[in-house]
Amino acid sequence: MSENKIHRLDVESPLGVVHLAGFAQKPDHRAVIFGLLSEYSGCPVSATDLCESKENPRPEFPKLDFDVNWTHSEGYCVCAYGERGSRGRLKIGVDLEKFSPKRLHLAERFFSKEESTWLAGLDEACAMQEFFKLWSRKEAFYKCVGGEFFEGTLRRDMQKNPVLVEQPDSVEPVTVHFVDLDAAAIGAPMRAAFCVAVSRL
Repeated sequence: MSENKIHRLDVESPLGVVHLAGFAQKPDHRAVIFGLLSEYSGCPVSATDLCESKENPRPEFPKLDFDVNWTHSEGYCVCAYGERGSRGRLKIGVDLEKFSPKRLHLAERFFSKEESTWLAGLDEACAMQEFFKLWSRKEAFYKCVGGEFFEGTLRRDMQKNPVLVEQPDSVEPVTVHFVDLDAAAIGAPMRAAFCVAVSRL
């Protein structure tokens, strides 16, 4: 893992620090992620430590005492992980979305009525930027909280920050905070929206 190819950034969220590492996805982004986590945790991390399934596609590392998530777009990957000892009090979702005007029509079809009406009132350049900011929030939210993406998360209004999520087994809703960033800050070589979502679950 060549250090000059890893772009690192620590961001403050309302629930704690999130460490970010961005790098070219090829040849093997998972090997880079395992290397980053091994270096940070002080113990070897490999594919055998990763738990994921069709029922729960979110990556989990039971041996680590912090949460991990990653995203990739157009050959670039960003890994996000919490402070050591933060498992249980900081859950992370992260998303990187390359700008493409061809996807703007999806807002009217999939976004909340409030979001699509607001976007329709903006000029095209601003609408594209705000569309991908919202899309990136939705993806990061889904990776953080879970649930149904197309029937639940995608149609949820994500204009506010934070977003409250009612939980059937809890009296209090879960609060999900967003940290919206310029993708260039983590070394992404294209115009893209980038979002980190954090919650306590």
